[in-house]
Amino acid sequence: MVDPWAFGWTQALAIAGLILTASIALLGFRTFGRWKREKLEERRIEIAFDALTVTYETKFVFRHIRGALTEGYEWADMPKREGESDDQRNRRGPYYATFKRIEKNKDFFEKIWKLQPKCMAVFGRQIEDTFLKLHQARRNIEVAAQMLAEEVDDPIRNEDEETRKLYKRLRRDLWDHGNYEPEKDAVGKLLREFEVELEAAARPIVDREYKPNKQ
Repeated sequence: MVDPWAFGWTQALAIAGLILTASIALLGFRTFGRWKREKLEERRIEIAFDALTVTYETKFVFRHIRGALTEGYEWADMPKREGESDDQRNRRGPYYATFKRIEKNKDFFEKIWKLQPKCMAVFGRQIEDTFLKLHQARRNIEVAAQMLAEEVDDPIRNEDEETRKLYKRLRRDLWDHGNYEPEKDAVGKLLREFEVELEAAARPIVDREYKPNKQ
């Protein structure tokens, strides 16, 4: 005799199996989605933390590069040009030292170039303008050092007022004069804006995860 419940139980078990499979799949998708969101948030926090680190590191790097005090050992390996006197070489040395300091911090600048596109992905394309301020500050320093070094070899004669203003500005770009007339320090202004803007973008993400030390 055929069991009247055989067909019904088979169908019920099949339906239950389908429901269980669908539930497991749905739970798996939800778990994967949550995991993906967590990984993305971890990445955002990591990049924001790196951005904050660079923000604070910038001050020390450029303070070293723009230090007004230079020592002879910083240009000891500078080649002496044909016909150049010892006095000319010593006057050219501090500008050479600036390039040596920039080279010494090449790891920092490489880190900046690698971090910039990551920050654009997290904070938006507008953050590129912030990074351009740091690049412009470095470029202004390099141009100032180059032009002032050339002026040692070929001093300007009968210079006019505009030329004197130009070379005064170049010296301000090259060296950090601290609190002396900070409003005239164009390079310092670019660096301060870079630090403030990058911190403003990164700090909220880090603080959302880690409460800041109120002290």
